[in-house]
Amino acid sequence: MLSNPSQILLLYSVVESVQQGEPQDLISDLETFDTAQAVVAALQSIGYPITMVPIRSEEDVISAVDGADPRTTLVFNLCETLGTISTQVSRVPYRLEQLGFCYVGATPENLDACQDKGYIKACLLQHGIPTAPYQVFCTGREPITAPLPALVKPVAEHCSMGINHHAVVCDVASLQKQVAYILDVYKQPALVEAFLDGREFSVSLWGNGTVHVLGVGEVDFSNCKDRWPVDDFESKWSNRFTAIYPAPLDNDLETTIHQLALATYQTIGCRDYARLDLRQKNGQLYVLDVNPNPGLSMAGGFATAARVAGYDYPHMLHQIVQWAWRRSGKKDVK
Repeated sequence: MLSNPSQILLLYSVVESVQQGEPQDLISDLETFDTAQAVVAALQSIGYPITMVPIRSEEDVISAVDGADPRTTLVFNLCETLGTISTQVSRVPYRLEQLGFCYVGATPENLDACQDKGYIKACLLQHGIPTAPYQVFCTGREPITAPLPALVKPVAEHCSMGINHHAVVCDVASLQKQVAYILDVYKQPALVEAFLDGREFSVSLWGNGTVHVLGVGEVDFSNCKDRWPVDDFESKWSNRFTAIYPAPLDNDLETTIHQLALATYQTIGCRDYARLDLRQKNGQLYVLDVNPNPGLSMAGGFATAARVAGYDYPHMLHQIVQWAWRRSGKKDVK
């Protein structure tokens, strides 16, 4: 068996415009290119032969692996969308599986499940994992059962897209107005969940079989002058709120966060690496979001958690590659 793949093909999504949402949402897709370049440079620096390939369609995926040997090639999947449609991101790993290639990151089933935030919340509750009370609005005319105040966001977006200064609503009229905005601009159902005004944590995990909590960070809202502390799209992409790594936790809280994060990772079927968002209110922790294939930018939360845990950027990526290569059955990694 090969100790390392003979070749790595890094596939990254290319988006020139948005079909739904706000024009500014394109920022999140443009970051993918910068991350792809950083990943390639880092893996090359420790000896991995790696090629970077832009992906705009399923045909590009087929062309990218044409001539490559599935027995010796690993695909590093950094596709966060396909063309201009983020809900088709699972088509990339699905096609890779059809072609017999091992790839880094989440399965098509895991990506589809986690993209539907309403479905994931139902799944979490079914397995006894706490999450904020919620309601999904498909038409805006549904009887309102969601508790107020609430946070309104698209049911199937990432990177805080669709979360603006009006996202936290305190009355029925504001809720209906924000739901209408999501339905009209983002062309998808709106998720309305009880707003939990408390500490927010980001938990990075990795591994398969035996899963490890890489690190826990906490969003620092100390300079928040708004009524509601929310890391919305504007604040996220302007780095308005920093994250504290490691989060200041007492032993009991750290243990509880680890247990909840590990249970979520395994219940939802994550693999290789993922990040979870949690909030605490009145001593109770709630899972807000599950992020398979989270961003791997050098300044991002996952890389920061790895750095605090003792992994520099190249060796963090090396470990992720090894998780995938071991999972493929091509290598016995300790």
